[in-house]
Amino acid sequence: MIIRILRLNIISTLFAIVGFSASIFGQDSLDCRDFKTGRFHYIPPNGGEVTIRRTKKKQIERYNDENQKFIFEINWLDDCSYDLVLVNAKGLPKEKKKEIIGTQLHCRVVAVSLGHYEIEISEGASSKVEELTIFSNR
Repeated sequence: MIIRILRLNIISTLFAIVGFSASIFGQDSLDCRDFKTGRFHYIPPNGGEVTIRRTKKKQIERYNDENQKFIFEINWLDDCSYDLVLVNAKGLPKEKKKEIIGTQLHCRVVAVSLGHYEIEISEGASSKVEELTIFSNR
């Protein structure tokens, strides 16, 4: 009787482990290929609209209502995560420009849908994470 109970416990544990592993590793992975290059736009938290032109190595953002332009170097870390480093800014006072050049942003795609994706963005070593929806212009 005790051996039977032990077998049932072992079998139950194995099923739990296999089920847990399948739930972690069996999830569909995100397909971010359509968002690595192209034209996109988003609405920032402070309003207006930002248009993005992304190549393999650069991301250029234009703030329509303020005539500002930000140029980032982009480094893809994996299929759906990338870092942006601000290398140039136009339409800002020199003091502000000096202050923000070199800003690093880490972006991670968390959801992909037809025509848009959602990302989590953090700045440098900051633990603050913001979410943003970016729409494709295709």
